Amino acid sequence: MDPLWERPLTGPLLASVAAAADAYLSELDSRLVADPAAGVLLAELRRPLPEDGLGSPETVEELLRIGTATATHSAGPRFFHFVMGGATPAALAGDWVAALLDQNAGMWTSSPFATTLETVTIEWLKDLFGLPAGWGGVLTPSATFANLTGLAAARHWWAGRHGRDVTADGLTGLPAMPVLAS
Repeated sequence: MDPLWERPLTGPLLASVAAAADAYLSELDSRLVADPAAGVLLAELRRPLPEDGLGSPETVEELLRIGTATATHSAGPRFFHFVMGGATPAALAGDWVAALLDQNAGMWTSSPFATTLETVTIEWLKDLFGLPAGWGGVLTPSATFANLTGLAAARHWWAGRHGRDVTADGLTGLPAMPVLAS
């Protein structure tokens, strides 16, 4: 079925996800982080591309059934590795809001709402950490991109300390830049 014709299914689909979320989150305290017995369900996902799709209700039901059983239960109290966002009620609801509004947060013209939220968040973080009001900031979509952004800012700062504009001139001819890593 054409996804545009399935728009009336949005409410019932979200209700089914909400019901599954309630059950899933209420069981996290007793779930294993990874249940080896549930792994057999993953085989159900390995099949050729069908000529016709299942449709939204059937697809969401399958994802919920297999996903809630086989996913790494990282929001639970037994998960002690990696750095995850966590499925707190506010984070989960915030993800739903972000998906619902589907904003391109790259610039003001594409989403004044998202741009304002980012600006306010940066102002609040500066206040929280006692940073100077004149300082800037940026929110990144991932830890990897945050590291890349930090390296780019450090490169710009290093060149500036040596009287160079790294954007125009690059790093050629500058002393070796110290890089600390773990």
